[in-house]
Amino acid sequence: MAKNDRLSFNIAYCGIVIALSTIIMLAALIPSMTYVLPAFSGICIWTISEQINKKWGLLSYIASAMLCFILIPEIEADLYYLFFFGYYPIIKEYVEKIRPKFLAFIAKLAIFNIAVVIAFLILSNIMNLEQILEGLESFGDLAVYILWGAANIAFVFYDFALKYIFYAFRKWIKPKMNKKLKKN
Repeated sequence: MAKNDRLSFNIAYCGIVIALSTIIMLAALIPSMTYVLPAFSGICIWTISEQINKKWGLLSYIASAMLCFILIPEIEADLYYLFFFGYYPIIKEYVEKIRPKFLAFIAKLAIFNIAVVIAFLILSNIMNLEQILEGLESFGDLAVYILWGAANIAFVFYDFALKYIFYAFRKWIKPKMNKKLKKN
C-alpha cells in the first residue's frame, strides 16, 4: 500500500472506529449499561492500536473521550471510559510484560483501582453519594466497599476476557481485513 493510501486508510479507519465507539457510548444512557459499554468502546479503540499502531490508538482514545464528554450526558460512563476503559486495552499487553507475572497482576489491579478512585472522587463531587450508591442502601456504610470489591472482581473477569478477545481479533478478523486491503 502506498504511503498516501496508508495514511488515508489510517485516517478513515480511526474516524470510523471513533464514531462507532461514540455510538456505543450513547447507549450508556440505559442505566444498566453504564459500566459495560465503556468497556466495549475501549475494545473498539484497541483495534486501532492493533491494526495501525499504539500512537494512533492513544490519539483515537483521546479523540473519542473528548467526543463522549461533548455528546454523552451520562457523566459516570464518560468518566469510567476516560480514566480506565478507553486506554486499558491498549496498555494491557505492555503491563503484562512485567515479570514475575504476579507483579504484572498487581500493576494491573493498581491501575484499575487508581482509575476507579479518581473517577469516584470526581463523581462524588459532581453528584451526591446517595445518587451514586442508589440501590445499595441496605448495605449501609459498607456499600462503597462492597461496590469496590465487586468492581475488582469484575475487572479480573474483564482482563481475562480481553485476552481471548485479542486472540479472536488477531486470529479471525485481522487476517481478513489485511487480505481485503491487499486486494485494493
